[in-house]
Amino acid sequence: MSEPNPDDTGQSGIMLTYALLALVSAVAMASSGIIARFSGLAAAELTFYRLAVGGLCLLLFVGLTGRIRQLKGKPDWRMAVNGVLLAGFMLSFLSAIEYISLANAIMLVYLAPPLSAFIAHWLLQERLDLPDSSLIVLSFLGFAMLQQFKFDLVLDAAQLPGLLLGLLSLCAYSSFLLLNRRSLPAHSQLQRTFYQLIIGACCVLPFLTGISLPEPDDIIWIALAGIFPGFIAIYCAIVALQHLPTRVYATLAYLEPVTVILAGWWLFNESLSLLQLSGVLLIILTGLLLALRHKPAPAVLVLAERAQL
Repeated sequence: MSEPNPDDTGQSGIMLTYALLALVSAVAMASSGIIARFSGLAAAELTFYRLAVGGLCLLLFVGLTGRIRQLKGKPDWRMAVNGVLLAGFMLSFLSAIEYISLANAIMLVYLAPPLSAFIAHWLLQERLDLPDSSLIVLSFLGFAMLQQFKFDLVLDAAQLPGLLLGLLSLCAYSSFLLLNRRSLPAHSQLQRTFYQLIIGACCVLPFLTGISLPEPDDIIWIALAGIFPGFIAIYCAIVALQHLPTRVYATLAYLEPVTVILAGWWLFNESLSLLQLSGVLLIILTGLLLALRHKPAPAVLVLAERAQL
């Protein structure tokens, strides 16, 4: 019997590290729904605070850790476009649920992860083989199980705006995932996160009609929105996207609706059916298998080797 290759073991460990960051991002993203439910903040307000306070949290973080220089330099067009996509994804989704059910809106926007994986196959040369494709399909099946296979969208005048907004959110989210895979190495992950958050916040400003100063009771929710679904979620997503193949990140992204379902069951006494629980397990299993099947990017391996010297 051949002994395991130490290099393969190390590479698997690196992949699992970045897979864990993707997991942290998904869980932090999901916290926005919990914060929205407890705070009662309007959709545009919550999105603005999430991005703007998230950018301020990152600024405070780099200041305290002595890395403020990493934010210097002009943002390139990718950062600017990704900031617009980030705001567009969030606002379109929150606007869509005013016209269609939450289940339908979620089903539309979470077509983005598998769509991104298949687009990356053609545009980014991230070749999909049969096992990869099968695992991606299984992860989407797990997501559909979370939704209990409910997709009752009717193409009438009342729901058409919701459909169009849901599709816009889908396109913005998919583009955000793919464009962050094509970032330039010269720009640090902290710099890219900061500018994307700030530019995204600026894009939300025109939608803040009649906004007033937050009430004292809202301050804690605004801070939580900036820290978790803002700074932590977006930063971890950008780091993970730089190092994980799109198909791996796309599958792990389904842990966000998993977290929402589990939080609803735990915090709000919502029911959790056997079908939904099976979907949770299927998503976790496919994400783990995809992470274990792939090696990190060569640049990541070089950094890991330097860290051991």
